[in-house]
Amino acid sequence: DPNAAPHIAPNYLSTDQDRQVSVQSIRHARRLMATKRMAQFCPVEFAPGAEITSDEALAEAAGKVATTIFHPVGTARIAHRDDPMGVVDHRLLVRGFSNLRVVDASVMPSIVSGNTHAPVVMIAEKASQAILEDQKG
Repeated sequence: DPNAAPHIAPNYLSTDQDRQVSVQSIRHARRLMATKRMAQFCPVEFAPGAEITSDEALAEAAGKVATTIFHPVGTARIAHRDDPMGVVDHRLLVRGFSNLRVVDASVMPSIVSGNTHAPVVMIAEKASQAILEDQKG
């Protein structure tokens, strides 16, 4: 049904590596907050809470509070044709289709360190150039 809302399953923390990184990140943040430099600010951990200490509980807690901050990328990533995880080629054309492009943050293979807006503008510029080139033949 093209009018139905899409089913999105982000699979957050679905791999061991994802869970390990989330636990390591919480532990690192805790170490930073425990430094002498930070003591002057009297940091208090509200979530997940200092009483949460096991890896399993920390990973579960991370899953309850973590978010993409509405800047997900990589769901239709650009990649070399030999990469089975790639969706689009260097001209942003979807593999196996003609004249179908993806022109948004989903083509980024990994998240950028800042906001995704500027890179998406550059991606759109690249796509517009490719479309014009294709029209010229």
